[in-house]
Amino acid sequence: MLTNYLKIAWRGLLKNRLFTSLNLVGLATGLAVALLLILYVKDELQFDKYHAHADRIYRIAVTVSFDGKTMKWANSPNAVGPALKADIPNVEQQVRLLRHNFGQTAFVNSGDRKFAEKNFYWADGSLFNIFDIALLKGNPKTALDGPRKVVLSQATADRYFGTENPIGKILNVDNRDTLEVTGVYANFPGTSTLDADMIGSFSSVRWAQQPTWSNASFETYLLLTPQANPAQIEQQMVAVLNKNVPKSDQYFTLGLQPLTDIHLHSADITNANTTRIGDFQQVKILLILAIVILLIASINYMNLATAKAQIRFREVGVIKTVGASMRHLVTRFYLETALMMSLALILAIGLVALSLPIFNQLTGKQLPFQALLSPEVAGGLLLIGLIITLIAGSYPAFYLSSFSPKYLLSTTFRNQSGAGLFRRSLVVIQFTASVVLMVSTFIFYQQLQFIQSQKLGYEPTQVLAVMTSAAKDRTQIDALMNDYRSLSNVVDVCRAQTFPGDGGSGRTLTKSDNPNGNNASDGMAIQTNRVGNEFINVLGLKLLAGRTLPAVKDPKDTTVQVVLNKTAVEYLGYTPEKALGRKAYNLFGWDRAEIVGVVEDFHFESLHKPIGAYAFHNADTEGRPYLLIKTKTAHLPETMQQLERIFQKDMPDSAFEFTFLDDFLNTLYRSEQRTAQVVLVFSALAILIACLGLFGLAAFTAEQRTKEIGVRKVLGASVFSIVGLLSKDFLKLVIVAILIASPLAWYTMNQWLQDFAYKINIEWWMFAVAGLLAIGVALLTVSFQSIKAALMNPVKSLRSE
Repeated sequence: MLTNYLKIAWRGLLKNRLFTSLNLVGLATGLAVALLLILYVKDELQFDKYHAHADRIYRIAVTVSFDGKTMKWANSPNAVGPALKADIPNVEQQVRLLRHNFGQTAFVNSGDRKFAEKNFYWADGSLFNIFDIALLKGNPKTALDGPRKVVLSQATADRYFGTENPIGKILNVDNRDTLEVTGVYANFPGTSTLDADMIGSFSSVRWAQQPTWSNASFETYLLLTPQANPAQIEQQMVAVLNKNVPKSDQYFTLGLQPLTDIHLHSADITNANTTRIGDFQQVKILLILAIVILLIASINYMNLATAKAQIRFREVGVIKTVGASMRHLVTRFYLETALMMSLALILAIGLVALSLPIFNQLTGKQLPFQALLSPEVAGGLLLIGLIITLIAGSYPAFYLSSFSPKYLLSTTFRNQSGAGLFRRSLVVIQFTASVVLMVSTFIFYQQLQFIQSQKLGYEPTQVLAVMTSAAKDRTQIDALMNDYRSLSNVVDVCRAQTFPGDGGSGRTLTKSDNPNGNNASDGMAIQTNRVGNEFINVLGLKLLAGRTLPAVKDPKDTTVQVVLNKTAVEYLGYTPEKALGRKAYNLFGWDRAEIVGVVEDFHFESLHKPIGAYAFHNADTEGRPYLLIKTKTAHLPETMQQLERIFQKDMPDSAFEFTFLDDFLNTLYRSEQRTAQVVLVFSALAILIACLGLFGLAAFTAEQRTKEIGVRKVLGASVFSIVGLLSKDFLKLVIVAILIASPLAWYTMNQWLQDFAYKINIEWWMFAVAGLLAIGVALLTVSFQSIKAALMNPVKSLRSE
């Protein structure tokens, strides 16, 4: 009997080719899109869970309070980890990680070959006791035990040495440190927060060996014992902090962040060392998008299935008359739905296989097709198919099968059926979701355009930062700067510790110099940057008062000169003019710094954060590894060739590594850009799926009203009036959907915009545009079938029932 039912179902699908095609394409596309998004979300949620002790690994979280404002840091002082391990029994192990030169590029020479490494870390030897890092060559117990040692990832070892054995090879870092290769580890998987290509022994960093509770530059991880209670550990951490740091100097508090939370819950954390930081908000958006698209596809299928079932009243009545039981009918209708669902699942998997490379490029992922075969994804896909089958097949299987043949064969029953109201409700839900997606996509791009067009307060275009950290001495850098200035397409050159968007040194600015000591939490957090006097010209900053830093500083003069931004000066209570000659306290320890200039505020961080205090200075407390070069817009390729040629002449032992400031700024919003692209593409597909359903319903309506249309045409009705007759009901549903969708879209996008300190206003016309687009799309979709029906010869439509 099942075989016969399958044959009947297959014949039914072939008989109604239009409905079958619309159902299959819409459902398969929806399943494929949802499957791709689910794969993305699953990959994001799997970060760091491959470590055997992932549930026991925590990062030290530091909360800092300045001037009543709270910030979160990923880094902590280097004394924290060893102190916690020594004083808290349930801390099994600790490891400190430090990015080379605080995240700056490392220049590594292997013989005559020169490399630039962005992901170079220093770590304690206990690293291998906490994390599952497979050492392919070398001994994990000794690989980082002692100074001047380094381990390489497999990919880095292959780049440096090819097929040679790298163990025992010597690498020169920044023309200062020589390190021996003592191990090779397997490349970190794509779901690892750690992204190191090279890891040197922590004891190699001489300045970091002295324990300190003030310099928070170190990422610290703890491995807790199996019986440890994280909440209790945090309470014990307070006691350790009180033991080692006086209350007046405690500018931070300590906490724990689970390893598995770091990837998705570090967007608001400053100084996160890894480049693999996700955003839970973006993941939620894509997960909701997957659910919405799946809902639209399911509604699309249910609408068409219900419409098709409504013309089968007579068929069901005849079958029941000849003796079919309700069980037989339920089995038959569910087999038909299951057959369609099986075909849609097969087609969806094929679509995923074809589109996965494009999707990976769109999202920056490396999702393999094999991920579809994982138990979670395969099981989830089957569950989705089962749910849709049960819901979509329920109307013909239970509703129609429950009536007696007498009612099913009566015209009164068919006219009074509630299926029409059910379908109209589904259309409203479907287009409500579509309009929400339209508005969301529109606001996404408006916000990103706002960010890109926002005046930053400085001019990053045509400014590049060239790394010179491998320079042997000051003479080499001076020669390079002089040669660069001699180029006709170079406007100016400036040495700098960093540049806007790339961090700096965090300090505290206070309003007074308290000889008895200020509390560490007093004052305002300020970011500082040691620069040369040309920085205003190179960055295009607006000088409000005073002058730039002195070109040459007297070596005997211990006074530090600073140029503050307007926010810092306002905190001190001065106007730009009155700030000149005043003292800025606690910027460089307890010394006073003389304010020589004030610049207009500028965005030195992303637009997610409000503008804070900033200081340019000439103290010798930090190095200046960057050359900031302002170039002319003309002949840029030739200029870049000249810059590289001069660099190789003046610094032959270093690779030419540079960054354009405007390109770097774009990386600050890469997550939002990728999310916007994904939402745009898949929103368009969702709207396409909704239109397929609307097209099918319009075709069904036109088919049901063929005789009515013929009579109207005979009585003189115009094509326009018939098109209006068939279209108005659908347009009413779309208008209702717009009214429901508008407040939902406003609330959703208003929540998303809260993550930006500088954002657009959600205007009424955004909803109007989205609504008009929805009406236009619906009208075009319905009109095609309406016009086709209106142009039909009335003789043919009236010839038979």
